[in-house]
Amino acid sequence: MSARKNTQVVLLAAGQGKRMKSSKPKVLHEVLGKTVLGRVLDAVDQLGIEHVHVVVGHEAEQVRAFLQANPPKTPLSVHLQEPQHGTGHALKQVVPSLEGFSGTLLVSVADTPLLQGNTLAALVDGHIKEKSIVTLLTTEVEDAKSYGRILRNADGSVVGIIEDKDASDEQKQIREINPAIYCFDWPTVKPGLFGLTNDNRQKEYYLTDMVAWAYKANLKTSAIQAADWREVAGINSRLELAEAIRLLRDMSIQRLALESGVTFVDASSTWIAPEVSIGQDSSVLPGCYLVGTINIGQNCLIGPHTVMTGPVTVGDGTSIVQSNVSNSAIGAQCKVGPFAHLRDGNEISDSVRIGNFVEIKKSVIGRKTNVSHLSYVGDASIGSNANLGAGTITANYNHATKAKNRTTIGDGASTGSNSVLVAPITLGDKASVAAGTVATRDVPAGALAVGRARQENKEGWADRGK
Repeated sequence: MSARKNTQVVLLAAGQGKRMKSSKPKVLHEVLGKTVLGRVLDAVDQLGIEHVHVVVGHEAEQVRAFLQANPPKTPLSVHLQEPQHGTGHALKQVVPSLEGFSGTLLVSVADTPLLQGNTLAALVDGHIKEKSIVTLLTTEVEDAKSYGRILRNADGSVVGIIEDKDASDEQKQIREINPAIYCFDWPTVKPGLFGLTNDNRQKEYYLTDMVAWAYKANLKTSAIQAADWREVAGINSRLELAEAIRLLRDMSIQRLALESGVTFVDASSTWIAPEVSIGQDSSVLPGCYLVGTINIGQNCLIGPHTVMTGPVTVGDGTSIVQSNVSNSAIGAQCKVGPFAHLRDGNEISDSVRIGNFVEIKKSVIGRKTNVSHLSYVGDASIGSNANLGAGTITANYNHATKAKNRTTIGDGASTGSNSVLVAPITLGDKASVAAGTVATRDVPAGALAVGRARQENKEGWADRGK
């Protein structure tokens, strides 16, 4: 780690990504709840290095806005490449900021959402250990697609990289490819960078040519092969984005199934981000979509068709069926759903029942409380062992003042079906609200609130109507 401290990273995020057919740059498309660039920055954060440079270009203001709203842990600076004349030209935009820097410069494309921190660490550590001037990351694939191919001589040494557009038919058969992730000894490679030419079909300055430059200059070059090609797969189209999402899902499910003992009934219809943790002997049923920071306990049942967006915590033994949960903490032995919606800052205690067609927002619910059917609970605090009848509404929003007010319901309190609690209002412990009541004043502990018109039966009504 100490040697790695003298390292800086450059992420190349200036490309347009024409094949994405999008108004936003490809690095801002999401892969299981995080942008592509956000996932790459997460990998960089694991290195513990001194600085990261992000080169922007196409729709630069969108990328700048994202970085400002989601800064990485690593100190950051942003550099504009305008116009875009290739990866070598992109790196030149960072050079003024490297004045006085001497050490390892890790340069990577920013469109590899599956890239892992330990893979980058192995590249940097190997580069430092071998005292190389240029080290590149490679991997082998069945289908090389449009990647550059690694060229080696008879003794296996890397002598260069040939871009797919410039490769011969024979070179296109090479299966070892260049994911465009390198380590350079800076400033040793500076003359090679400024000596790049654009003598190619694209008329661009390729960073890949730095490998051939170093080899011809008798400077030490090395290559480290990534064991899993999925980690370094870039995205250039919507289909490749979908493939990256699927690959990341597969990696997450494999980890949870093999390392945590989680059952997936149908992995192909389940979508889980790597930020999700699930305890032993829990089961995930088909059709679930779980993204963000989510921590699910042991012996839980999730799904079918449940959507969770973190941060979410779920205690042991809880079931969440056909429901939508975001930004909520749910205790142990709870039953949620089907068709419940928990959103925006809920704290649900143990053994709570939240039933069908119930929406909960910014509320605290105590132990063994039931909100079983067709209810809305917003901006409320509910005690333990309470029961809200079907159709109970906490009317928290004042349309005249635009203010939201809070409802407080005590331990053991209950509401009848189709009751409305107009906030701000407090129901004391063991207070009751009769069915059909619109309660506008506080209800003391142990009292019954009745607020509805007296029933009258009109005898002979049917006959008179005829």
